[in-house]
Amino acid sequence: MQLMILMTVVVALNVCGHVFLKVGMNQVGEMGMRPLYEFGLASISNVFVLMGLTGYVTSVAGYIVVLSKTDLSVAYPILMSTGYALVVLVSFIFLKEPFGTLKWLGIVMIIAGVMLVSFRG
Repeated sequence: MQLMILMTVVVALNVCGHVFLKVGMNQVGEMGMRPLYEFGLASISNVFVLMGLTGYVTSVAGYIVVLSKTDLSVAYPILMSTGYALVVLVSFIFLKEPFGTLKWLGIVMIIAGVMLVSFRG
């Protein structure tokens, strides 16, 4: 039970990290629109980019703990695929990114795959 809670926290931190990075980079703008040093300074001084990096790095630390408690063949597929599915859903809901039938089908297949991998046997 503790492992599942830890895995849930790791996925949540990872998803939040990626979403905050995207929000921050939307504010910073595209690379190439200004000199590289200005782009770098704008990126590392953006609060959302910093929150995103913090969430992502913290999720990696949690992932290390998860790996100490379970098999890589269980942890990696569950954490990464769940994270991917949630990033797609959160991007659709909060960032208004496009989300069509093929993405829905992909999410369903990912969830089915996670369920299959999570069964020990």
